[in-house]
Amino acid sequence: MRVLVTGGAGVIGFELVRALLERRHEVVTIDSGIKGGYEDLEQLAARSEGRLKSVRGDFARDPRLLDGAFDAIFHFAAIVGVRYVSDHPYETMAVNMRTTLAVLDHALATGCKAVFFASSSENYAAGVDRGYVPVPTPENVVLTIDDVALPRWSYAASKIAGESALFGAARAGGFAPVVVRFHNVYGPRMGPTHVIPEFLERVRQRVDPFPVYGPEQTRSFLYAEDCGRALATVLDAVLDGRMAKGGLINIGSSLETRISDLAQTVFDVTGFHPRVDPQPAPPGSVARRVPDTTKLKSLGFAPSTLLRDGLAACWREGRR
Repeated sequence: MRVLVTGGAGVIGFELVRALLERRHEVVTIDSGIKGGYEDLEQLAARSEGRLKSVRGDFARDPRLLDGAFDAIFHFAAIVGVRYVSDHPYETMAVNMRTTLAVLDHALATGCKAVFFASSSENYAAGVDRGYVPVPTPENVVLTIDDVALPRWSYAASKIAGESALFGAARAGGFAPVVVRFHNVYGPRMGPTHVIPEFLERVRQRVDPFPVYGPEQTRSFLYAEDCGRALATVLDAVLDGRMAKGGLINIGSSLETRISDLAQTVFDVTGFHPRVDPQPAPPGSVARRVPDTTKLKSLGFAPSTLLRDGLAACWREGRR
């Protein structure tokens, strides 16, 4: 197959590209390179025997970069990260929505067979705190925005809009729409605006006392390499008919981890044991987030990297 991956230099996109190449697909990536990691993509292209073409550019500003027909499109290019989103809510909405509409327009114009949209557990997070969304959380739950004026919710708003646009475009174009809702994917190539790289950076700086925000909250963490395999597994299910009509699917781990326990594991992995300074969670941060991964497991996927091992890989990479 010929597959397009937007955001291919990102922590998830890169691992997806590697998994697709292992399955002998032809891959084209588009990435602005703003968040880094593009050199890794170029090195991967050099080893791909001509099956990977990387395009550097911002197709939110120039949709003409979306060129050619594809059997499947994975749209992963987006502004992410709570801190950046909170500081730039309008840019988050504008970029995420413009890129999504550009991808869907291209899919409609070229007769794509399947479009995968990178969505988020943020889409239902407010419902967890309100008590009407269960934990672990399945795919078929109500999507909510807790406070539309709070900047951090601009990201979830853009993803909810993207999910709706995907299914609308699929009705018009006849392609399989697949929404993949990610749950705290992490890896060595990750940017600094997520809890794991933030913890590791504080360790490098020997911060003591060590602030831990929302220590009582819980999350589930999926290693990036496992995430790439999970996405390739979902693609296989679309191709062999098990998910021929598309749909929603959670991508994550079913293991629930307290943020305080995450911090202790980071301390054990790095050998740095500071005094913990518990701090309130940031505004809008939900108390629990754990996906029901029954659907993903039914396709034959299971994570293979333990959290401790994944944190150790991130720590080693960051010290190079």
